Amino acid sequence: MGARLAGLLAGSATPAYAQDAQCQALAPALNGNIVLRASGTYCLANDLRIEKGWNLPDAHSSRPDKALVIAADDVVLDLQGHAIDAGNKAAGITMSNERQSEPQRITIRNGTLRTERSVGVDAGFGSISIASDRDFFGTPQWSDDYERFMRNTLQSRPSGPSGYLRRGIRIEHMRIDARDRKSTPEASPGAINIQGAGTVIRDCVIETNAGTAIWIFGPDAVIENNTIIVHGEGKLREADAPIRLHAGDGAVIRNNRFIIKGAAHHRGIAVFDTGPVTVDNNTFYGMTERDGIAKAYTGTLQLKASGNRFEPGWMALFISP
Repeated sequence: MGARLAGLLAGSATPAYAQDAQCQALAPALNGNIVLRASGTYCLANDLRIEKGWNLPDAHSSRPDKALVIAADDVVLDLQGHAIDAGNKAAGITMSNERQSEPQRITIRNGTLRTERSVGVDAGFGSISIASDRDFFGTPQWSDDYERFMRNTLQSRPSGPSGYLRRGIRIEHMRIDARDRKSTPEASPGAINIQGAGTVIRDCVIETNAGTAIWIFGPDAVIENNTIIVHGEGKLREADAPIRLHAGDGAVIRNNRFIIKGAAHHRGIAVFDTGPVTVDNNTFYGMTERDGIAKAYTGTLQLKASGNRFEPGWMALFISP
């Protein structure tokens, strides 16, 4: 059974389709991706690596466009200390399936994810919060097409927190590096984008050269014990902040280290139509007490904050992420 399963999972340029068993080993080949279509617990037996390609369409570069896809409910993915290196042609980890449903009860843990294209972990909506986020597309001015796109994008989302499915996505003990390391005219989308209630991001190091690292759509998120680094090296948008909360009522953000570098905005959280949020015992490097921990761009800021500290940016050199 083990040899048969390993052969099934070790895809080349085509996806590997895993079957359900206890901690099934995933052994991807170089430039092969993985699609998980059944519930279960899966473990990486070796690194998943997609080599960098030339600046050609993916069909010509022979690189998959997604490194790993979770297309089922009730999946635990344990990287066991291994890495997923998506290169510059593939997205990192996505949670979706052909039926356009939203996989629930997903856990990703214990490894490294590196990506130079788009979001590292994507189970969310488009990286748009307000009209000025058009800079994400490098669009210098409004056009009828963009206005229509923007309106349709925002209207497609739930009207409030109660409209979000309780997906219960958990990301734990991960190092996520979403730095694209090249200058583009567009703003970068960040490292994690999740929509659904009950998201947990815990004990991770999350780094991006964008102005926003984490996009949360939906209530009751817990973001704790992480190091979140934004470099602000790419194009910045008005509402960028290490964390964006959309309909994020009940979010608890505690015991994190926010490291603000370069030109990144001196704030920790941007909120959009969000109710009460608790922000406790975080340390903000590169900010002062005069800088706002959070800012509301739509709706009213309802912030309960205590025990937060502010340190000069150079002090982050002495911490080990």
